[in-house]
Amino acid sequence: MEQKKYTINIYTENMVGLLSRITAVFTRRHINIESLTVSETEKKGISRFTIGICVTEDMVSKVVKKINTVVEVIHAEYHTDADLISSELALFKVNLEDGKKVAGVEALAMQNNARVLSKNEQFVVLEKTGNRETLEAFLRSLRNYGETEYVRSGSIALTLSGIRLSEILPQLPDMKNYPGYSMAHHEEN
Repeated sequence: MEQKKYTINIYTENMVGLLSRITAVFTRRHINIESLTVSETEKKGISRFTIGICVTEDMVSKVVKKINTVVEVIHAEYHTDADLISSELALFKVNLEDGKKVAGVEALAMQNNARVLSKNEQFVVLEKTGNRETLEAFLRSLRNYGETEYVRSGSIALTLSGIRLSEILPQLPDMKNYPGYSMAHHEEN
């Protein structure tokens, strides 16, 4: 079977140790996590994991089924790129060999919808969003101006289809009785 890129979205309670329990599902199956981002959602106390992997559809289906058995997981589902709007954030620090190259870096940034965060005669720091291919192409262009440091976030993604958090929460039992639910979450809402 053919391996493809899949993005898994997981809605969870915000609990200590949950990241290690979720990543253990991948480790046990010898699946490399290509990208991982975790953040709070629009609902306080609920987190969203966005995990990128490259496997067969059968394998991603089994992984999501197993993740859905973790007590603190509210819902997990997987998508292909066609089902998503996604982006990554990258920072670039261009160490300039010649202070006169600042203008060239700024022009390249403007052409590529990147933002200058800091600059002086020794370096320029830029911020750009996009997919991995776009960010790496921008990196290659920047290297013409000097040695370039590069750091990229994991992917964040919203589904074009699939279940939304607002659809999941009304289906849940009273959150006070939900396994692993903390009274602190109830009092904040």
